[in-house]
Amino acid sequence: MRLFTILTLIVTLLYPKHLLVIGNIDFPKEKLTKEEIKAIFLGKHQFIAEKRLLVMNYKYNSTIRVCFEKSILEKSKHSLERYWRKAYYQGKHPPKVISSTKMLMLYLEKIYPSIGYIDENQAVDIKFKTLFRVKCNID
Repeated sequence: MRLFTILTLIVTLLYPKHLLVIGNIDFPKEKLTKEEIKAIFLGKHQFIAEKRLLVMNYKYNSTIRVCFEKSILEKSKHSLERYWRKAYYQGKHPPKVISSTKMLMLYLEKIYPSIGYIDENQAVDIKFKTLFRVKCNID
């Protein structure tokens, strides 16, 4: 019982409780639906306001990416790998891989329009627009 409690605490601390899907402060939309976000991150919508979107994703094994894939994309790592192998032949490319929230914020500051996601608890002082908020589904 004690081990279970400790493991539960560790998982709770490692995984974010809520994710924010964010864009530049001047992002052309105020909010996005879950379906719009899925389409953007799966390369089905590559433009917004007639400009190519920079879409950013974390490294494969990061806890925040696992949360995003389960809560927003509703896909496993393996189904996403299959998806991108097929999509590549249709001219689609996966999101840019970033390694940190700091890197995400730098891109948001410099490249318009861009979109990514962060742990709600790691929201930093840089200005961004919150486009969607979701509770992490890590079951």
